[in-house]
Amino acid sequence: MGAELLELAGVDEVVVSDPIFDGDFVVVDDFDYAEVIAAHKAGNPEEVMPAIRAKVNELAETVPKPAKGAIHFTHPEDLGMKCINDDSEAVADADWVMTWLPEGGMQPDIIKNFADDIKDGAIVTQIVTHACTIPTPGLNKIFEDLGKNVNVASYHPGAVPEMKGQVYIAEGFADQAAIDTLVDLGQKARGSAFTLPANMVGPVCDMCSAVTAITYAGLLAYRDTVTQILGAPAGFAQMMANEALTNVTALMQNEGIDKMDDALNPAALLGTADSMNFGSLAEIVPTILDYLGKDE
Repeated sequence: MGAELLELAGVDEVVVSDPIFDGDFVVVDDFDYAEVIAAHKAGNPEEVMPAIRAKVNELAETVPKPAKGAIHFTHPEDLGMKCINDDSEAVADADWVMTWLPEGGMQPDIIKNFADDIKDGAIVTQIVTHACTIPTPGLNKIFEDLGKNVNVASYHPGAVPEMKGQVYIAEGFADQAAIDTLVDLGQKARGSAFTLPANMVGPVCDMCSAVTAITYAGLLAYRDTVTQILGAPAGFAQMMANEALTNVTALMQNEGIDKMDDALNPAALLGTADSMNFGSLAEIVPTILDYLGKDE
């Protein structure tokens, strides 16, 4: 992503700070990068990933774990980036600080070591990946607790690997100028940039996006069907939708996600939800009913 910013977005300098640069940084050059990227773009990553996983597993037997060792497929310096192992030096003159850190509980202690070196008003973004998920509001609170005046947002690729040409930028904790800057850079570097409420970064970008997509599609189709065809007031439609969402969530929390269908037989919905099989809902309800009834 740093290389994209340098090559496509006109960013002057990218500095990568990581203790690994003083450790065992192993570069794997066994694979044709063009073939790897082509497979991902074609939607066929499993054409190349088994061999890559096997190679990484083989090397992992001898390469120390981070932060003493790491396995990469290229060196950032070969892509035009400056590599150091001093976070304070890396952020001192930066207009944009992009964090990619271990799990959330470790982030405050890491950030406090360099927070005072960030210039006021800088854009501080995080890439939230499967390895370092922390909600953007949580990142903002870390800087608030440290008394640091910065613009906190996200620059989330929304997929792993990050090859889909998209980025997600969280609103709510950065001024509009900072958001506009990130959107502009994201569009140039990634191809498309989406802004979204800060608390929606996880639901949209992490693995639970599958749940979000199904739920959101259902809400939008339900809203259009109930308000446009049945003529129900939006407030009534929202009240009913809230009842469904609240109680399904409660069912999961009370019973456990692995035991939900013991408490509520999925087939119980076959004779009720089918009555809403019209309008926009008709586009998705049949498939949903097929799934709910697959064990009948």
